[in-house]
Amino acid sequence: MKAFQFIPDKCDLCRKCEEACVAVCGSSKKESGGYVPHIRVLQGPEGPFMRLCKHCEDSPCVDACIGESLQRGPDGLVTQDETRCIGCFMCNMVCPNGAMKTIMSLEKAFKCTLMCGEKQIPTCVASCDREALIFDDLRAHNNAVRRKKIKEIPHK
Repeated sequence: MKAFQFIPDKCDLCRKCEEACVAVCGSSKKESGGYVPHIRVLQGPEGPFMRLCKHCEDSPCVDACIGESLQRGPDGLVTQDETRCIGCFMCNMVCPNGAMKTIMSLEKAFKCTLMCGEKQIPTCVASCDREALIFDDLRAHNNAVRRKKIKEIPHK
């Protein structure tokens, strides 16, 4: 499954990813003047970090969604039927990534569903000219990192 990878050392907090998200997934679709992008890049004590739906394998938001607005699709992505959201905000409370966006005037929660943009990659990734945000199948990369760590473990 494809996933996001954020490389903080490459991020300069330009917020182009946030601007692209708002432009494509814009407030006209959400009918709210205070629309917040699905992706947020913030500055922490250890440098920049990303807040975005990571489409977790265990998906606590899906389990907590009373109105069944959130579902896991056959491709493994967490999708949302915004019309089914009843505004209980349970998804917001259980999301380990702080990825759910609440619009109180609509009494609904929203999330990134990776359905924005016209290409194979999300708009936020395409807009990042520093390549701090990557969307790809990271299994091979993660397996290589694990193999390297195993080799570094001293043997008895």
